[in-house]
Amino acid sequence: MNNQNLQQLLKMAIVTALYVVITIVLAPISYGMIQIRLSESFNHLVLYNKKYLYAITLGVCLANFYQYGLIDVLVGGSATFIFLSIALIVTKNVKDMWRKQLITSFLMAMSMFTIALELKIMGMETHGFWLVFLAMALGEFIAMIVGSFIIRAVARVIDFKE
Repeated sequence: MNNQNLQQLLKMAIVTALYVVITIVLAPISYGMIQIRLSESFNHLVLYNKKYLYAITLGVCLANFYQYGLIDVLVGGSATFIFLSIALIVTKNVKDMWRKQLITSFLMAMSMFTIALELKIMGMETHGFWLVFLAMALGEFIAMIVGSFIIRAVARVIDFKE
């Protein structure tokens, strides 16, 4: 393994670890029907380099396992991977980063459909599917929009494209 590959692997490991740590440290707002998981900000990294798709998905899986176990690893991890992959396809020809981030934010908010469905099937929600979905989608959208500002600011210092 050469130095460049090692640096890329290290960046991915740091993103995964940060996702997990931020989610767990902010657990009161990271889990449940009403959540603003600020670690979702990292989703925007895939717009700089698609390699982060794997780091973020792994971070989601680990953070979800911590709170809800294997079912949430499978549902949340799959939803993250699928919707971020869709975001990459949909934004492929979009040049403006703000537009890319807005599209990705909307798609990730829509991905909360799968989590609301998971909660419904597992009998963990008592407020009705649509209310849970809307609450989760709003929380996700807020986290993603806040994250877009953070990631753009950090991208001025750290080159996420490499």
